[in-house]
Amino acid sequence: MKENTTKKQVPTKEGMLKLPTSPKEQPSLLGSRCRSCGETYFIIRNRCEQCQSEDLEHIELSRRGKLHSYSIMYYPAPPPYKPPDPFVPYGLGWIELPEGLAVLSHLTENNPEKLRVGMEMELIVEKLEEDEMGNEVMYYKFRPVK
Repeated sequence: MKENTTKKQVPTKEGMLKLPTSPKEQPSLLGSRCRSCGETYFIIRNRCEQCQSEDLEHIELSRRGKLHSYSIMYYPAPPPYKPPDPFVPYGLGWIELPEGLAVLSHLTENNPEKLRVGMEMELIVEKLEEDEMGNEVMYYKFRPVK
């Protein structure tokens, strides 16, 4: 039996991320918008929680948003996030996207003096781990726009 030697990048959860397939592409978060009531969701879904319609379109969400609120955590992160050192503080924040929803995200910044509510943030993806096939499991974060 021949092993799969082609490694690829995969999201932590299906329907969460669009990963680049070429150097010119950018990653994006995926979501759904209800055609009946206009409600928008992060992570693709097939039913609107607001009106129960099944008429949803799948969309790519904006890569940039504003930091709505944040906290610096000083205890080990819950799965799936696995920091290199579980005792290093990490930032966790709500990012308001132009589509009218807020996404909870790990932040690349953990210094509260470098974060402020309302600042522009942008999406990045990082390798979280390797799966049993050797694929890179990718996770999203937001970082301050420079």
